[in-house]
Amino acid sequence: MDIKRKITEAQGLTPTEQQLGIAALAIGEDIRGLSIKEFAARTNVSVASVHRFCKKLGLEGFKDLKVELIRLATEAGNRRDVDINFPFDATSTPAQVMGRMEGLYQTTLAETQELLDPTQLDQAAKLVMRAGTVDIYTGSHNLYPAGMFRDRLLSAGKSATCHDSVEAQVRTALASGPDHVAIVISYSGLAPNLREILPILSSRHVPVVVIGTPYCARIHPGFAAYLTVSNHESMTHRITQFASHIAVQYVLDSLYSSYFAKDYARCAEFLERSFPYTRLPGLK
Repeated sequence: MDIKRKITEAQGLTPTEQQLGIAALAIGEDIRGLSIKEFAARTNVSVASVHRFCKKLGLEGFKDLKVELIRLATEAGNRRDVDINFPFDATSTPAQVMGRMEGLYQTTLAETQELLDPTQLDQAAKLVMRAGTVDIYTGSHNLYPAGMFRDRLLSAGKSATCHDSVEAQVRTALASGPDHVAIVISYSGLAPNLREILPILSSRHVPVVVIGTPYCARIHPGFAAYLTVSNHESMTHRITQFASHIAVQYVLDSLYSSYFAKDYARCAEFLERSFPYTRLPGLK
């Protein structure tokens, strides 16, 4: 249960309960030694208000709230122990590398899940479902997850393109229109090809879904949907693009799955129909 998201989204919470939730998150693992009366006094509410707050979060009671807050604090502490850019060093053993890479995955996925807005994801999935063709624009290391996303769309019967050259991407943008949707992937938002492609897409009235960091969203406002990823990876001082690759892959998997779920019957029927042509030789 992600009570942090429930509190921050404030769905179904009164203003007083929202303030109680903010105070609870601030107390964090210090709640460990508090009784419900002490917690109520510390947050300036009644014991009955605490009970109602717990129920609205889907918890049985104050004990469950303590468990969830301690778990959140523990996970946050574990994530802080991982250096996103240099998760291992020259002295690291294979076992240590495995543990630190696990921590890097957990950190990146947890942060991206917090940043990714379900409403924006739903909007992006609707755009993909309605589009005749999905065109993916990106470059560098993002071409690999983008290519996988294209292939998954094709496997579900959705026309999709993903070109590695800027020239091909520009020609695709020029040939597209309102019946297309563009998926633009740029971690930083500073990719050189965006200067040419985004104005073309706007002039062609193509809905654009932007996948990138919060900074990317800020410098490219006004598009149809924004799927935001964790932004703690350095652009220059790092071993490689571990975190950005993980974050982008997670968002693309979430987008594909959300689209498939919306058009499940058709996608499943197409998969079934394609199996005789795509099954590995020798498999029945």
